[in-house]
Amino acid sequence: MQNKIWNETVKKNFNNAAANYLGYSNIQRHFAEKIVSFLKELNIQKGEWIDLGSGTGLLADEIEKEFSTKKITRIDFSKKMLLQNREYSKKILWDLNNGLPPKIRNCSLMTSNFCIHWLNNPQKIIRDWFNKLQSGGYLIIAYPTINSFPEWKQTCKETNIEYSGLTFPLSREILKNFTSEEILFSNKYLYVENFPDIYKLLRSIVNVGAQSTKCKRKKVFELKKMQKYWPKRDTNSVNLTWEINIQIFKKL
Repeated sequence: MQNKIWNETVKKNFNNAAANYLGYSNIQRHFAEKIVSFLKELNIQKGEWIDLGSGTGLLADEIEKEFSTKKITRIDFSKKMLLQNREYSKKILWDLNNGLPPKIRNCSLMTSNFCIHWLNNPQKIIRDWFNKLQSGGYLIIAYPTINSFPEWKQTCKETNIEYSGLTFPLSREILKNFTSEEILFSNKYLYVENFPDIYKLLRSIVNVGAQSTKCKRKKVFELKKMQKYWPKRDTNSVNLTWEINIQIFKKL
């Protein structure tokens, strides 16, 4: 029941952010472009290409821009996000917590950008995705790791305020379900966002629908305290540092 309530909260927030998502998704776009740069180096066989947790189609659009003959199947649980995709693109409304849609077969490529940390059991689900690939197929995922948001965590520790950001996956927990032969690539990248203050920082998270938390809503005095103690740059602005892992798996 708890997972069901959580999933509905996440879906509601992404639905509410759908219309404005592309205007605020700078980090998602950055890593979508990086995923495409890796795709260009792979020899991908014939078969269906799918984007899991596709949202508004940001990654799928970038792939189709580079591979003009391919049509990416876009899968997401947010109807309003899918409606932001190109009119004639192939879209499937589906909750990935329930595995893959039954109609998905014969895939030579699966991609997923900024999705797996919203799933109830990402380690198991990612392995299930991989198992559905055809022989020689590739799975590429990009996601924030548990080392993201050090400034936020440090501020909460210093102020004795509960950290209300997500707990992101441990990279080694994802990898342990794969053999060394199946792991083609795994690398971490730092990405730093800068904001005038923490209010704009937190608003940026809401703007992409990623504000879902299992913690209590922060009170005004707590936010003011966080603003005071958050590490500042020379300009008195604040940073939010992400650690993003890109992993590429190949089915033998």
